[in-house]
Amino acid sequence: MISDDDIAAMSEGQRRDLIRRLAVPGGRRRWRAAVLVACAVLLVPWIGYLAATLPDTHVVRHWRLVWVGFDLVLLAMFVTTAVLVLRRRREAALVAFALGVLLVCDAGLDLLTTDRAGLWPALASAVLVEVPLAALLMTEAVRSLK
Repeated sequence: MISDDDIAAMSEGQRRDLIRRLAVPGGRRRWRAAVLVACAVLLVPWIGYLAATLPDTHVVRHWRLVWVGFDLVLLAMFVTTAVLVLRRRREAALVAFALGVLLVCDAGLDLLTTDRAGLWPALASAVLVEVPLAALLMTEAVRSLK
């Protein structure tokens, strides 16, 4: 921690250097925010293009690999979150939040890609397990960062 006395003892050049160093994160933050805004703006026409051109149905190769792979990612995130929580690491909040997002994606994809026979099990899984667990993980993650 730098005190007022430390700053007063600095030369003009040292103070300018300190100001420059302290100002860099704000500049990076604005640059990152600008990139995010640009991505959001560019995503709008892309969504329109997809809505206009994608077919209603599509045969997918490697269907089993996609779902098993996604569930393996979920497994890795559950294990990683548990290990970080047990070790009381602050990073647990970020991983838990990401796991919550993945669970919401899983519920949505299950519901949108199932046939009529699988609709009720997918809906039950989403409503009773995935979305409540995601909400718990995400709210606790945000709360722990305050």
